[in-house]
Amino acid sequence: MVLRINQYRLFFFSNEANEPLHIHIESGEKYAKFWLEPVKLEKSIGYNAKELTEIRNIVTENTSVIKTHDAMASEVWFDTHMMHVRLLDGREISVPVEWFPKLRSASEKQRNNWRLIGKGIGIHWEEIDEDISVSALLKT
Repeated sequence: MVLRINQYRLFFFSNEANEPLHIHIESGEKYAKFWLEPVKLEKSIGYNAKELTEIRNIVTENTSVIKTHDAMASEVWFDTHMMHVRLLDGREISVPVEWFPKLRSASEKQRNNWRLIGKGIGIHWEEIDEDISVSALLKT
């Protein structure tokens, strides 16, 4: 779960990489799905217009929290100039290796010797003593 506001539970499903960034909302037997960029209703089951307006306002007011909260890495890989991080919700982040001097100076073997911190809230490279949080990557 990402957020609980009033009676609404906002959450992601993992591995929905083939769809634009979105959030699912549920309360009781009612369900909605909103795209986040821009915030737009994609699907609704059971909510009336007033409830959907309230939910849209909640999503709009909390978009930055939704995009970064509980974002967790599942995979890390490198190419010549970039580090790529796949998140559990299917998003991928790519950043220049140049931004991280220890990674820039590391060998390919050292770069590929990473482990997840806290089930994916960050990435750790033991041999080069480097730690990068997923939330920091999302803010770049």
